[in-house]
Amino acid sequence: MEKARTKAKTRRVGIDLGKRTCQAAFVGASGKAAMTNGKTGAQDRQALCKKLRPDDRMTLEAGNMAFVMAKEIEAAAGCKARALNPAQLAVIYRSMKKTDKEDALKLARMLKDCREERLPVAPMPSDEEMRRRKLLSCSRRACRDQTSAINRLRGLFVSHGITTVAKKGLATDARRRRGAGRDRAGGNGAHGGVPGPIRGADSRA
Repeated sequence: MEKARTKAKTRRVGIDLGKRTCQAAFVGASGKAAMTNGKTGAQDRQALCKKLRPDDRMTLEAGNMAFVMAKEIEAAAGCKARALNPAQLAVIYRSMKKTDKEDALKLARMLKDCREERLPVAPMPSDEEMRRRKLLSCSRRACRDQTSAINRLRGLFVSHGITTVAKKGLATDARRRRGAGRDRAGGNGAHGGVPGPIRGADSRA
């Protein structure tokens, strides 16, 4: 009897995350759905946690922000949060109606229609693994920014007629200084050396 009452109270909750917004669908035992939306900031995440109950079953697409939210929800609301592998959620991507609201509803109904062992659950990373992922992401972004800056410097040299400076010669501050010294000594280029704007770039690169 108690188990039946608990099952009747259990809601299936699907959350679709965007970069700055999220849409949540609450589907009760009767199949009736209630929708809510908000931002992904800390205050809105806390407000969402207050709407959840310990006996809710909640799911969302896996991703860095999803893992953060799942851990917060489990700690604050006490309900089990499952992050599903988006590559295996074909039911969403085959849909003709591709909206946040529709995706949230499908995620919620998937909990009702699929057996637990058939859900494409993604492993929840530990706090240490999340920290390493953030470091790796920052490292990749820094490498892209450095490559972009080197390409701009190389283009600036070429625009002043200085063609002897290779990209690898701009990779570090020491190489940039050595390359600039050679060009000033050789007077290469239409303007007789390193262009003016580059002289101040060594200390910032």
